[in-house]
Amino acid sequence: MIANRTLELLSLLQTQKEWTGDGLAERLGVSPRTVRRDINRLRELGYPVTATKGPSAYYRLSRGARLPPLIVDDEQALAIALSLQTAPASVTGMGDATKRALNSIRELLPPHLAHRLATFSVEQIENAWELAPPQVDPALLAQLSTAAQQRDLVRFSYRSIHLDSMEDSNVLAEPHRLVVWSGRWYLVAYDQQRHSWHAYRLDRIRHLAPTGWRFGEREVPDDDITRFVQNQPDRGDTPDTWPCWGTVLMECPATLVAKWAPGAASFEAIDDRITRIQMGAWSWSALIGFLITFSCRFTVEGPPELVDAARKVLGRIDVDIPQPDGHPGPSTGTPGPRTVSGR
Repeated sequence: MIANRTLELLSLLQTQKEWTGDGLAERLGVSPRTVRRDINRLRELGYPVTATKGPSAYYRLSRGARLPPLIVDDEQALAIALSLQTAPASVTGMGDATKRALNSIRELLPPHLAHRLATFSVEQIENAWELAPPQVDPALLAQLSTAAQQRDLVRFSYRSIHLDSMEDSNVLAEPHRLVVWSGRWYLVAYDQQRHSWHAYRLDRIRHLAPTGWRFGEREVPDDDITRFVQNQPDRGDTPDTWPCWGTVLMECPATLVAKWAPGAASFEAIDDRITRIQMGAWSWSALIGFLITFSCRFTVEGPPELVDAARKVLGRIDVDIPQPDGHPGPSTGTPGPRTVSGR
């Protein structure tokens, strides 16, 4: 009975910012003196419950110096366990901690929940068609998250992609928000030196250092953070991330390329109709396969291996188009993606 009442008291403290002693006593159907005893019991368990002085004391559940026992309902426990089983592997060194956290939850689950979780046992298998994201350091995530929350100005070195070259630049940034898209981590920040907003890939950030300075509130130029990140031209992987890396001119507006190209791609708007796109993949044919999904004409700028792959893939498509009788035959001339030229 006491344990149930203590859990109910904890639930009340978690759902409302403050409670008076009389209010808690009324909700629990006990005396204010019993409420005070139950509050002390929660403190002994590690929950930091603070109170104002006086006959009409207000109780509040505050943040403590250590993690107390967590109280979650059945659905929350299952949601946490399933999230841990399907957690992305884009942060280095978290695999062991994820497994230990999952085992801890499994050991604490009552029999009926343990049985339900067993029916949701998940085994992740690597999909060769997925563009694997580069991993980031959890310490970097923590530093940037703290800097964004406290509005701390930071410095770092950043590697950008410009056409077929890479160059490092020094950035003095106002961190705003961390974003994950297509498995890639981004920092949305304002560059004080260049007076512009950017989405910086975390795996390209080096030598992060605090400045000791704070910055004021600033409005992001786009209300939609997702759209802002997707529209950043320099958002892709570095060439050394993939064994095959190519550059193509596509007869497709940059707005469409930004929306549908994966996070591994970078792009440049040539005009309203033509977009230059750079990306890497595990094979040259895989790059061509991605380009075909846009259903537009394209020009392969390089390298020569990508030109050869385009000719082979598109040649097979021409040959293997079925005829009305169901047998393969020569191409019917159906319009589709074509390689215009190779340089």
